Amino acid sequence: MIQSFSFRNLIEVFVMKSRPQLIILCTVAAIFLLSSCGKKSSHNVLRIGIARTVTRIAVGQKSRLTAYEEYREGGTDVDTASAATVRDFLRAPVSTAKWTVSDNELASIGEDGTFTALKPGRVSLKGSWDGRDATAEIEVVKSLPVGPLPKVEMKGTRCAPQGIGLNLAQDGKLNFNLIFDGDCLDVALEASAPDKALPWEIPFNGGTVQLTSAQGPVVSGRVRMNAGGEVDFTVWAEGDGAFPLSLRNKTVLLVGDSMAEGVGPWLKKKVEEAGGRFIDGHERSSTIIFWQEGGKLREKLAEYRPDIVFIALGSNEIFLEKPEVRAPLVQQMVSEIGAHPAFWIGPPSWKPDKRLVHVIEENFQPGHFYNSNDLKVPRAGDGKHPTAQGYGIWTNLIWNWYARTV
Repeated sequence: MIQSFSFRNLIEVFVMKSRPQLIILCTVAAIFLLSSCGKKSSHNVLRIGIARTVTRIAVGQKSRLTAYEEYREGGTDVDTASAATVRDFLRAPVSTAKWTVSDNELASIGEDGTFTALKPGRVSLKGSWDGRDATAEIEVVKSLPVGPLPKVEMKGTRCAPQGIGLNLAQDGKLNFNLIFDGDCLDVALEASAPDKALPWEIPFNGGTVQLTSAQGPVVSGRVRMNAGGEVDFTVWAEGDGAFPLSLRNKTVLLVGDSMAEGVGPWLKKKVEEAGGRFIDGHERSSTIIFWQEGGKLREKLAEYRPDIVFIALGSNEIFLEKPEVRAPLVQQMVSEIGAHPAFWIGPPSWKPDKRLVHVIEENFQPGHFYNSNDLKVPRAGDGKHPTAQGYGIWTNLIWNWYARTV
């Protein structure tokens, strides 16, 4: 007798007879699907980093940080330098980075990368993901008159800046970098700084970089791209070099002792090259008492009405047993000068002083004291005063410091 067989019966028989093979097949399929779902897209990471919105930030301000990867799709090995040059790679943000800061008293950082400045100082940041670490540094300052730096504004371009850097070394070597998101070509410029006043215009492969003005290390400029568009910026310049100053219509007064006499001719040249008027009002063998209690400083200020004052004093008093007695006089000098910027050139001590340098620095305009204690220059026969060459070297150091301070 022929037994009738439904489709359901047929499937049941097949499954029972083929159960071992089906179990193996399903297991292999499951492993394949799981591995496919968890597998990341294949790409060769060329470089990682942290996109910073600021390099300088004032206490109380916040900034959002983002980690990123630069990569090429596929498994082809590519030299990092050449890839960065031709810009045939992709850059993508990393949302899984875990953030830490080197000093929790200076700054804090949230899980989303929000950086909060707490106290002045330099902090290191680290973003970690997938076994990789990217680091960066941010300087927290007490205040910034121009706001957080850098400031960047795009005009007529779709290219969004991700990072910017400017560095001027004391030997005049200039480096400028502007990093974009997406497939836009980055700007990488290395050149010798022009020996002239700002503005500077320096070409690069793809356009020109213009540096238009500088106030100490705060420099403003513009990037013009041959393909169209501009990027205006204000940035804090790194390095120990100084950008040219403009002292047009400014009167600079120098007062002090015989050290001022030696610095005077060299400082005069610097001031006049910057377009200013220079007055040398030094008095040999003079002291802080002479200039303040004797009323000489008040007299010079009234006579010349300077915009800027340089003071080179202290060499005749560095061995005072109780230098703290000079503190009230230094404070009175600050009051006499008033709102005008003044810069004290510390004595080039030839022997350890008895803390007079510390007393002057603590009581003068904050940040406007140049410490010459470790000055290494040729000295004259008395072992105290620099030679003419030594005064020139010293003045160059002073001027470089001054240009980065104002």
